[in-house]
Amino acid sequence: QDLALVAVMAVRQAAAEKWAQRRAAEARQKEAPDDEAGGSDASPSTTKRGRGGRRQRAQTGGSQAAEAWDPAAMAMYNSYAMFPNPAMGAFPGMFPPPMPYGMFPNPMSPFGMYPGMGMPGFFPPGVDVSPTVGRARTQGFGSGKKGSKNDNMEVTKSKSVPVEGAKGGSRKKGKAKDGTPTAGGSPIGKGQSGDADRQLPEVELDWEEVRPKIVETARGEAACRWMLKQLDGADPGMLEDICAAVNPEASKLASEAHVSLLLQKLLDVGSQEQKKTLVAALQQDLVKNSNDAFGCRVVQKMLEVASRDALVQMAAELNDHVISCIESMHGNHVIQKCVERMPPDSVGFIVKAIEEQTCTMASHMYGCRVVQRLLEHCAVTRLAKMLEDIVGQAATLAQDPYGNYVVQHVLQFGRKEDKAAIIGIVTGDVVTFSKNKCSSNVVDKCFEVSTIGEHAQALEKERTALMEAVLGEPGAETPPLQQMTEDRFGNYIVQRVLEHSRGTERGRLLQQLQDVAPQLKSSVRGKRIYAALQKELGVTQAKVAAS
Repeated sequence: QDLALVAVMAVRQAAAEKWAQRRAAEARQKEAPDDEAGGSDASPSTTKRGRGGRRQRAQTGGSQAAEAWDPAAMAMYNSYAMFPNPAMGAFPGMFPPPMPYGMFPNPMSPFGMYPGMGMPGFFPPGVDVSPTVGRARTQGFGSGKKGSKNDNMEVTKSKSVPVEGAKGGSRKKGKAKDGTPTAGGSPIGKGQSGDADRQLPEVELDWEEVRPKIVETARGEAACRWMLKQLDGADPGMLEDICAAVNPEASKLASEAHVSLLLQKLLDVGSQEQKKTLVAALQQDLVKNSNDAFGCRVVQKMLEVASRDALVQMAAELNDHVISCIESMHGNHVIQKCVERMPPDSVGFIVKAIEEQTCTMASHMYGCRVVQRLLEHCAVTRLAKMLEDIVGQAATLAQDPYGNYVVQHVLQFGRKEDKAAIIGIVTGDVVTFSKNKCSSNVVDKCFEVSTIGEHAQALEKERTALMEAVLGEPGAETPPLQQMTEDRFGNYIVQRVLEHSRGTERGRLLQQLQDVAPQLKSSVRGKRIYAALQKELGVTQAKVAAS
């Protein structure tokens, strides 16, 4: 330790002496006349014209820059650097042999090797260290990617705000109504791309030159767009040539980015015979294409145009792969399209696969979508086992980020007894369900279906019990309704209960809210309830005055 300390002190002293010598030399150079300091301004290096002169001046400038760089001098104010081992002497060079390859503390800095941001010695003199928060973001800054989605955003201290007039500045990631991220789309083409605003150059091709190499041409993005444009109102001969070119390899081409768009277009504009031939060719790799980012779009288009016999064949092909497709971010769209397009008696293979693990699928990011499509398009008599499993686990599913959407669909499309059972479960612990982010949606749906839903009259008993659970016993010190007013999600349920209340229960509800009106008025979350209360009281007083 003593030797190391001596070495460090020696290095410090040598660096200080060298720095002082450098400063003295600069001072003497400034005081000396021009002819003594390096000649007059009319030197050959500065007056010679042409390429050689520029090269000579560049070499002269480079040498001056090299002389100006001094590790010892720079060490006085740059602590964030690599320095040689102090035991090797005072700056003999950054990597003199046998210099070990390592990093050592800067002997010139009292902060060691890495001074913290903003500490003395971190930035050299003259560097602008003012914060960049609030400045307009320059294109490509930070991310290093050209054309990133934040290129048109202005960074502020609180949030990113779209710059007015910028294209795509306010684009958001897509989500389905069930809260799950959208997927299954080809990232090529307007409406399917996060880069849809990118303008491609228009190309004009000669069809006679394209005809011998249709598939190769379609693999190019600009050329593929030209072909798609030609197919709008194309003559039968061109359409026949394109179909003949793509049919032999259609199942493989479906997974290619641009050619998949051409296949979708052919399924749109082709004749019935051409569509039938193309659908038959695409069935060869149906499962593979269903789980592909581009192929799933082609399969969905197939399901829209295929005949009943072709749909039955496709169902048989997918029979053993239902769960794997459902769990795929692309394949689940194909299964949903099967439920929507296939005859009801042909989707039994999907119902059977889900019945074996109903709750797992109902709480799955993509599985919940398929269960919802089944509830929308299939008769409830065919979904009896599935409905029983969902109702049996309704308390758990209601609080699940994805399962709560399935429970809401049962309340909307299920049987009367299923709805009554779910409302009963919610009534048993309405405060807890109302304060949960996911299950609060289910509580809202319970009030809706029991008040204005299809089976509202048959559910009057369950609705009364649910309303009593919210209002609590008369004379209670803190009714359940007041426990929900200050909650992040519960206050929304209070507003919905106020909207669906009627008769004597409405009077009790308004009275309870009036009792805590001062607290609601001064509360962040209670302000909305207070505004709704004032609106209701104003309407009531107007009706009384009119009568």
